[in-house]
Amino acid sequence: MNHPQGEIQPNSNRNLDSVLPIIIFIVLNRFLGLTWAVLGATLWGIKAVVSRYRRGEMIGRYLPILISYLIIRGVIGIITDSEAVYFGIGIGTKALIGAALIATIFTQQSFAQRFMHYVIPFDKTIRNHEIYRRVTSRLTVVAGVWQFITSAWDIWLFRQTSVDGYLIIRALVGWPAATAVILGSLFYLNRALKKIDGFTSITDSLENADKKRRGLS
Repeated sequence: MNHPQGEIQPNSNRNLDSVLPIIIFIVLNRFLGLTWAVLGATLWGIKAVVSRYRRGEMIGRYLPILISYLIIRGVIGIITDSEAVYFGIGIGTKALIGAALIATIFTQQSFAQRFMHYVIPFDKTIRNHEIYRRVTSRLTVVAGVWQFITSAWDIWLFRQTSVDGYLIIRALVGWPAATAVILGSLFYLNRALKKIDGFTSITDSLENADKKRRGLS
């Protein structure tokens, strides 16, 4: 069962779900061709999405949408037999996600404001504060701009190297870069929220939520 308001549970399978589609695509594309590579990567992608749903991660009602996207992208890749089309769909999707994220800052709640507390369980007094709203709006813009940056990087890299090189270099560069952006965002979030009375640190928020869950406070 999916628990949309529960914590995202850490699981080593996430790393496997990130690495295996790359390995599957490279191996199948080299020995059997693009059709089998797309099919293999698509099937594993669906398996990964379903596994995240079963682990209680924040997918919920978006599960059918994600699976449909993977299937449609895979079918188009197989029909066109084009690596550029297959990867281009993914790159274009990232850019659209970036635009959608930035667009949410013009609504009542930005994306980060709406969903941040599922990841870091801030108290309602913190979430209702104007500083929290302002900070999460900025982080939403950062997330959106990051999607644009990585889309541009993907386009450039795809044009400069082979498909195998594209997948390997993108993974080797992308993961550390994304980690740096996340850590920087957390540092900014932690520092900015200290201006709110009663807030001490993200670490304390996580510890307090853990104590409440275990009935220790």
